[in-house]
Amino acid sequence: MTGRRHTKKNLNDHPIRKGVKRGHSGSPDLHPLRWRILRAQDLVEFALIFPVLMLFVFGVIDFGRVFHVLIAISNAAREGARIGTLYNIGPAGSINEVMIRQAATHEAGNFSLKLTDDQITPSCVCLDPDPLICPNPDDCVKGQPLRVEVNYNFAPFTGIFFDTDLFLVRDMEMMIP
Repeated sequence: MTGRRHTKKNLNDHPIRKGVKRGHSGSPDLHPLRWRILRAQDLVEFALIFPVLMLFVFGVIDFGRVFHVLIAISNAAREGARIGTLYNIGPAGSINEVMIRQAATHEAGNFSLKLTDDQITPSCVCLDPDPLICPNPDDCVKGQPLRVEVNYNFAPFTGIFFDTDLFLVRDMEMMIP
């Protein structure tokens, strides 16, 4: 066999551990005062690191909560636009905002998110600025998009430290058939 010889090293021969005897529980047989100092040092280090660790953990949890809310309000806007384009366009081109808001609120409720009517804004989008094609921009006609916008004010756990809220907005547009 070429190269280094495989020998088993004794861990107690290390210069730092040399002369330290191990007790029956595996802890070094040190002077009791020195052992208390080492344990106190560990406690101080933990006390310094713990707040940073908790901020990191709650930050990761908040990050997941933000994505949960974004998915919920995106689905609410999509469901409101779907209901609005399929069932709510009247002969005069008006939309039934109550039904759109109910559909969006119900969809957000599936994600355990409570929305109010003020957070849901359905509107018609006029693609052509020509007043002959779109005489009233609030009227929805066939071939024009219906937009449903959902707003949500998110209060993170870490807002305790940073004193900030996130204003999340998602909108969905669907063409009126």
